[in-house]
Amino acid sequence: MRLPYPLSIDDQRSYTEGFDGKVFVWDIDKTYLETHFSSLKGMARIPMEFAIDKKAIAGMPEILRGLRRGPGDEYSCAPLYFVSASPPQMRRVIERKMLMDGVEYDGIILKDWFKTLWQMRPGRLKEQAGFKICALLAGRLNRPKSVEYLFGDDVESDAEAFFIYANLLSGELSTGKINQMMVTAGVRRDDQRSIRALLDRLGPESGRVERAFIHLEHNTPVEQFKHLAPVVVPVRGAVQLSLALYGLDLLDAEAVKRSVEAVKASPFPADVGSLIKDALKRKLTKRKSLKEVGLA
Repeated sequence: MRLPYPLSIDDQRSYTEGFDGKVFVWDIDKTYLETHFSSLKGMARIPMEFAIDKKAIAGMPEILRGLRRGPGDEYSCAPLYFVSASPPQMRRVIERKMLMDGVEYDGIILKDWFKTLWQMRPGRLKEQAGFKICALLAGRLNRPKSVEYLFGDDVESDAEAFFIYANLLSGELSTGKINQMMVTAGVRRDDQRSIRALLDRLGPESGRVERAFIHLEHNTPVEQFKHLAPVVVPVRGAVQLSLALYGLDLLDAEAVKRSVEAVKASPFPADVGSLIKDALKRKLTKRKSLKEVGLA
């Protein structure tokens, strides 16, 4: 399948026509794994890393395994995908790391660095919003009516990219407003054309984005995401994310417990009590839910 944006797509799952179930799409860098690529030097080092060099953010593998299993008594094998701006040469490293963490998944979309450079567009190596929107649209082509839950971070432009993507699907914002938001997010004109081309392939009856969770890696004030609510939900680490997902009946109590315990056992554990109080204050969870998962 020829795409208007240089992507490397691996999708190992087939869907029945009209599939409209839940799908989970995770950013890898700084959402699941600790990654350092803010500088060109850091980006150059990425292809030389090994799986053993990769460190998962405390509590996130437990959430991923829990989402895959589902909240019911039986193993649901929920569709789970990853998106990363890393080059295709990193695929095996990422796959090995996921194997080490016991994380099952259905596919990965990566940014094709070689094609990007061959097209004389080196700026695309660091630009994220246009890439993320194109990757999400391309991934949806195989399951256009699905209901997605997205996971990203506050390091780049994930919140804005997810919000734009959600509104491209829903059609709730005008074309002019969407174009303005893409410009503000740093999406260049040719990438905007790529986005429109992919959207046209999906057709008029696409599914939707139910929620887009943003891991506050840089501790961005939650107030900065108010204009993106209710689609975009900022969370402080795995504790708040697991509680929010439990409240949406996407995780079971055991998965929440395992995630919280992993956070507590990490070398630099977060203050779980403070995170829970903040989650209650922002209505990410309820006291009843805390009792059910043994945190009250």
